[in-house]
Amino acid sequence: MGRPSKKEERTEEILLAFQRCVSRFGLEGSTLERIAEEAGLKRSLVRHFVGNRDELVAMLADRVIDQSNAQWDEFLAYMPPQHGCDYLLNGLFNEYHSDSAFILVIESLIFAAGRDPVLQKKMQNWMQHFSATITAILKNDYPQASVQDVAAVSFGLVSLYFNLDSLSPLAMTDIYRMPARQAAEQLVRSLKSAKEATE
Repeated sequence: MGRPSKKEERTEEILLAFQRCVSRFGLEGSTLERIAEEAGLKRSLVRHFVGNRDELVAMLADRVIDQSNAQWDEFLAYMPPQHGCDYLLNGLFNEYHSDSAFILVIESLIFAAGRDPVLQKKMQNWMQHFSATITAILKNDYPQASVQDVAAVSFGLVSLYFNLDSLSPLAMTDIYRMPARQAAEQLVRSLKSAKEATE
């Protein structure tokens, strides 16, 4: 395998700089000037290596989605065959597994998706994959729970997860991490209650 080309190296540097900018300034606030400054390059070189802003956003979305899916797959590879919900909650609400900056980038892309049909489709597919996996874990642990109850709990877990890290600009993530975990546990316990009621 050969060394990456200069274009590949520069593109990666620019995308990393763009990702850092988005986590701090949002997508709209991440101007080409800021990206160039973060990457230590001239603005003209940013355009030369990655093209226009729309192309840059599309590349960032692909990069973030690939990175997220790889991390998620690695996390799932260690999931036990039984009692997966405990493992899931530890992963979603553990401070050591949290990456607030990364979540802020994803949320910026989700927000921008309302104005970009191609980006919207990418982010929809990513979210559906994430949610469907959580739903499958819940269904595996609580096979007697109704489809509607499992879907509701899955949505609740996803919502708690994203909301928690979205508070990082307010420096409140640590305050709400435990309550978010407790809320998630209560949601999962509601499936146990439903299971016991049918037995």
